[in-house]
Amino acid sequence: MEGVNKVESPLMKFEEFFSLKYKDDLFKILESYPEDRSLNVDYVDLEIFDPELADLLVEKPEDIISASEKAIKNIDPSMKGIDLNIRFEQLSNNIPLKLLLSKYIGKFVSVDGIVRKTDEIRPRIEIGTFECRACMRTYDVEQTSTNSTTEPTICPECGGRSFRLLQEESKYIDTQTARIQEPLENLSGGTEPKQILIRLEDDLVDTINPGDTVRVTGTLKTFREERTNKFKNYIYVNHIEQMQQEFEELDLSEDDVEKIKELSQDEHIYEKILKSTAPSIRGYREVKEAIALQLFGGTVKEFEDKTRLRGDIHILIVGDPGIGKSQILKYVSKLAPRSIYTSGKGTTGAGLTAAAVRDELGGWSLEAGALVLGDKGNVCVDELDKMRPEDRSALHEALEQQTVSIAKAGIMATLNSRCSVLAAANPKFGRFDRFKTVGEQIDLPSPILSRFDLIFVIEDKPNEDNDRKLAQHILNTHRSAEIPYDIEPELLRKYISYARTNCHPVLTDEANKVIEEFYVRTRSSGVEENSPVPITARQLEALIRLAESCAKIRLQDKVSAADAKKAVDLQMKCLSAIGFDEETGTIDVDKFEGRSSKTDRDKMQRIIEAIQEMEEEYNGQAPVDVLLDELKEKYEINEEKSTQIINQLRSKGIIHEPRNGYLKYLG
Repeated sequence: MEGVNKVESPLMKFEEFFSLKYKDDLFKILESYPEDRSLNVDYVDLEIFDPELADLLVEKPEDIISASEKAIKNIDPSMKGIDLNIRFEQLSNNIPLKLLLSKYIGKFVSVDGIVRKTDEIRPRIEIGTFECRACMRTYDVEQTSTNSTTEPTICPECGGRSFRLLQEESKYIDTQTARIQEPLENLSGGTEPKQILIRLEDDLVDTINPGDTVRVTGTLKTFREERTNKFKNYIYVNHIEQMQQEFEELDLSEDDVEKIKELSQDEHIYEKILKSTAPSIRGYREVKEAIALQLFGGTVKEFEDKTRLRGDIHILIVGDPGIGKSQILKYVSKLAPRSIYTSGKGTTGAGLTAAAVRDELGGWSLEAGALVLGDKGNVCVDELDKMRPEDRSALHEALEQQTVSIAKAGIMATLNSRCSVLAAANPKFGRFDRFKTVGEQIDLPSPILSRFDLIFVIEDKPNEDNDRKLAQHILNTHRSAEIPYDIEPELLRKYISYARTNCHPVLTDEANKVIEEFYVRTRSSGVEENSPVPITARQLEALIRLAESCAKIRLQDKVSAADAKKAVDLQMKCLSAIGFDEETGTIDVDKFEGRSSKTDRDKMQRIIEAIQEMEEEYNGQAPVDVLLDELKEKYEINEEKSTQIINQLRSKGIIHEPRNGYLKYLG
């Protein structure tokens, strides 16, 4: 009798609670049933209504949730045939994953985490229909186990003990497993992020994706692994809430929108946003301008034939050590709501794209890497030059097509990686040398370099005035630990969110003319047969994205000539800094994208011809010392440059050294 009171008491309390607090919400759900099958209940409301019942929910979640689902049917007799899920949110006992130990098994808990992977949706038998093999009568049995089916023990009619499961007549429910890990900001030094399996059912399946930051509320349960015979914990999810959205998903109040619109009318809004970008770092105006434009992004174009032109802007920062590259990347990863920070030294190709891993049932599933986790956000890759060449190749497709194609362990899939990439690299020889190409100094292949819209070189050059201002800035930052903002970070985040959601600027005729004139004028310097190519269609598309982003900063739907001019100026500064060929006095896009410049290719050809001529004179082999002298006298190529090009030709297998001091052309 005592057990009956325990069940009836919560049942009656829930009937009263729903009648008082959630009757309107209930009828709204009934109007859209069965599309909507869940009633969300605020735990705080329950705690205020009856603290004992709220405590009982935490201690005995299965009994109390079952009582709440029965109670909801008793409110209205017409609901007898309707199954609604009662989902509790805003649970007060939020527990870090690392502290979710065995004492919480069977308790109602709430944890925060990042979704690492999701498995495929599978059916689970909720009510099994069994047929007695002797008398053919059927019986319905509720199934509680997820790994096995529970049969009737005996047939009441004939006493038979053998039954057959009627699969088509049984009732199923959708179920999905996923894995979450604790947020990286919660980690202490030297510890790995803790992970836990979660099980989603019914209308919760397919509501989360890898990379989402979520708050999971549910019952901590345990099961025994058949393979190892060890126990393993999982959370049977009752409610799941998105904690971190993309820029476009941030909730903005009416006051926020009013502030944003008012701020956009400020004639100095462009400058204010630049000053509020990485304010802890002094200087580097062009870099900050590029990062601000990257955060706002261009306009994505999708055509009828399903092709897509990206609106995301990719930036590479190459610079001397100790100038704040990592700090800039960290700032962007904190400001953008959905962002991933990774360092090249400890990053693999699978870590960037996706890894094939075995799921709990022995099948294969994909675990998302950084570029997939950062979909519709920002991915910051530090020390890009330190990555292994085979791992860097994972970037090719993600940077331009913004997808990641996987063919592993029988899985063939294409995952989205619609993210902006901000990367940093150090020069190979410690300091940047203006007289060498970017490709020579940062050990990155030209196909990857060419996919970056903007490449910046930051040099650490002593200058008394600048050094004094920098020292004062750093000292003041350390002394007060406060950084002055023109726009507070939270407001800036909301401003960017509003711009990305509501502004989709298109090019005006005036803007078109500015970009077209720049492109044609710059290309015209490469019309002659032996002239280098100064700019390609890739830089043209980058200009369009930058101009659209400039318009977004002002919350405009049209790209003005002034926006196009800003984009041209920024692009020209990058091209001039890296792509300028000292010998010809022109911009060479090959040098900008890490390939050999036109003048270097001409020198290679001259050296090959000189080696071939000498082979005829010196019995099929060209003496290096004679070759260097001739190149200096005949073509005015100094010894250092000649040696450098000879080494390049040797590494490419075009020439080889059959014996010390002699070269042979291989063709």
